[in-house]
Amino acid sequence: MTTIRSSSPIISAIILISLCIIVLTITRQSTNLRQENSHISARRTIADSQLMSSQQQSSPRKNTMVGGYSNLGHDTTLLQSEPVVKVANFALNEHAAKSSSSSASAGGDELSLIVSQEQVDSGEVTAIVLEAQRQVVAGLNYKLTIALMKDLVCLGAIKVTVYDRFGDLSVTKWGDQVSCDDVQELLHDVQVEQQETKALEVEGKMEEGMEEFDPDE
Repeated sequence: MTTIRSSSPIISAIILISLCIIVLTITRQSTNLRQENSHISARRTIADSQLMSSQQQSSPRKNTMVGGYSNLGHDTTLLQSEPVVKVANFALNEHAAKSSSSSASAGGDELSLIVSQEQVDSGEVTAIVLEAQRQVVAGLNYKLTIALMKDLVCLGAIKVTVYDRFGDLSVTKWGDQVSCDDVQELLHDVQVEQQETKALEVEGKMEEGMEEFDPDE
């Protein structure tokens, strides 16, 4: 009986140590499992991100925001911006090419604006943007009203829609031709703002020249 009693604490200690080892083992396995699951989830997230990025690069049109036309107003800063002027000059060249292929527009009425490519190339006939609207698609759509000017005299105006596919321009629709009387107010406003802008530029250059010239030096 004495032997059994003396060995009882030892057996209890062994059992307690065994239980601790089992608990530690289970805890470690559980921690390793959570870490492994976390790594797997992270790898899946990275793979999904790479897949989405690849799809976006291969299909840019699907990610282009498409909306209605926005009016650029009558602000000459916008109407004379480089992209708008580029589109207007392209439309003018296309109109000249179209004029060369026919002696008059459909109907042959007094609004027909016949200009030659030589007149455009030489700068004899130029374009002034009177109105502009822009739409974001897979590229840009421009709706313009353009006055055709010859030696600062209005010949008339045309309405045109031009599609800019990332620098590749094409006319998608020719609108009505408009008489100078119908666009006179718009033309006058644009010309006045152009003159004011040029006057401010000249004034600015004169001020810069006066600052550079200092008689006290």
